[in-house]
Amino acid sequence: MMRTVLAGLTAVSLIATLGCVIRTQHTIDAHVTLDIRYIKDQADDVLDFIEGERDVLPDIGASRQSSLMENLWDAVAPIRVAHAQELRSSSPVVQELATRMRARHPQIEALKTNGALGENNRGYVHLFEHESLAEADKRNAAQQLVAAENADRKALYREIAVLNEEARVSVTQVERIYAQRRLERARSGERFQLPPAGKDFDDFKASEMGRRIGDEARPEAWVTLP
Repeated sequence: MMRTVLAGLTAVSLIATLGCVIRTQHTIDAHVTLDIRYIKDQADDVLDFIEGERDVLPDIGASRQSSLMENLWDAVAPIRVAHAQELRSSSPVVQELATRMRARHPQIEALKTNGALGENNRGYVHLFEHESLAEADKRNAAQQLVAAENADRKALYREIAVLNEEARVSVTQVERIYAQRRLERARSGERFQLPPAGKDFDDFKASEMGRRIGDEARPEAWVTLP
């Protein structure tokens, strides 16, 4: 009889533990999703500043992950109301990088407009062979501009990843978030490399712009937006 009771208690304990682990994983996944969403919103603020849509860059900090104990509490009390993500201190590094890119933006846009420059699907600019850059001095100047821009972008993405290290956000994820946000802001005539196969590409393919491109819209293809 005692063995039966102990076995029953062990089974209940095991089920409760497994349920706790599953709910904890769901809670952690939900927090990561919120962090990614936060970084997407943050990217919009940064790009608005760089593109001159706003004159002041909002505080750019990091989303705070809940502690392990908070996650465990969420697991055993799933009805608990979710709390909003909080920000840590603003990053002067992001401010400095964004300010340099803002000053460089008109030159970048000029090269995009004439078709000499495109945006790849990793969040960096790519220089093409182009008739407007046939002269050596013009091409050298464009190459230096692109090198400076991409160096600042790389530093920006690294800083965003560091600020959000508790959310397990990688530099690669940040690169793709910014690439996607730039694609969503694209104008007719600009050259873009489409996302790799996956959700981002499927979302683009289903968009109005994707439908206008038609069969040319393929994963990782370079296209000139109509």
